[in-house]
Amino acid sequence: MADLVKVYRKDLEGFYEVSEARAAELEAVGYSRNPVSYDVSGSSSSVYSRSEGLSKAKSLFSFFNQDLLDEYADAWTQYGDADTAIAVTRQSKTWDKEFGYLKRDDGTMIMSELDALSNIASYKNTLYEYNIKDFTLFEDKFKDLIRTEVAPLEFQNRIDLVYNQVIDDIPAVKNLFAREYGIEATDDAIFGALINDDVEQGLLANQITTLQIEAEAASAGFQTTFSRFESLRQAGLTRQKARQLYQSAGDIMQAARTVGRDLDLATLEEAAIGDVTAQKRIQRTEADIKAQQGVTLGAAKKDKQVSGLLEF
Repeated sequence: MADLVKVYRKDLEGFYEVSEARAAELEAVGYSRNPVSYDVSGSSSSVYSRSEGLSKAKSLFSFFNQDLLDEYADAWTQYGDADTAIAVTRQSKTWDKEFGYLKRDDGTMIMSELDALSNIASYKNTLYEYNIKDFTLFEDKFKDLIRTEVAPLEFQNRIDLVYNQVIDDIPAVKNLFAREYGIEATDDAIFGALINDDVEQGLLANQITTLQIEAEAASAGFQTTFSRFESLRQAGLTRQKARQLYQSAGDIMQAARTVGRDLDLATLEEAAIGDVTAQKRIQRTEADIKAQQGVTLGAAKKDKQVSGLLEF
């Protein structure tokens, strides 16, 4: 598709984006390719039929509300040209209220109004598959997806990822999420709240990871605050490391007690995210265990450093 050209005229605020051929035609009747001062005193008169403009608006943009149809019809009465009429309509406050999310910062269109509505319908179909039928609270999220140019297939993949990780993979997350956000622990309620919180992939993945870390701890019998798990995640604790940490923590702390060491869960967590002081404390504890029992709890020597207890 050929690049569009921006053209301006003194009695119309903003600009149109038209083809090269159309730009040449508009230049012949007073338009300019250079920005010009907006003259509010323009006195162009209506020479084209408004009823014809309204009819054409309904034909080309049947999905427009009445206010937008009227904007198009008004533009048609001045210019009698479909491309110009829609260009003028897209400069109006009425259009901006309905479709302003379709414009980039430089004024170019992300996609047409019809394509946007088609994408939103597809987003809704994806949510409907997961028994989410009330889209009232999702309208702004849909617009954000359009702004960030998230294709319907990508949205489907994101939602599938969230569902598989949160609902299928670790059922305990349902209870944790319900507790944290104070909503009923039904699949569709939890899932709807999760994806409505923020659909952006990075934030979704972070939230999921935090909940999964908490689920790993809960499955091993350890409980603490959500904020604690959030801080651990931010410090680098992954779900895999969390599983190794919490599954082995009980045995490690019990072994430490046999040699008179008080090794708590917080120390193990800090060691898992790289805290040197915590790691040295574990190394001393392991040395005492080895000296008394002659065992390493699965640890191994590597470059003269004890590994195993520390490599969660």
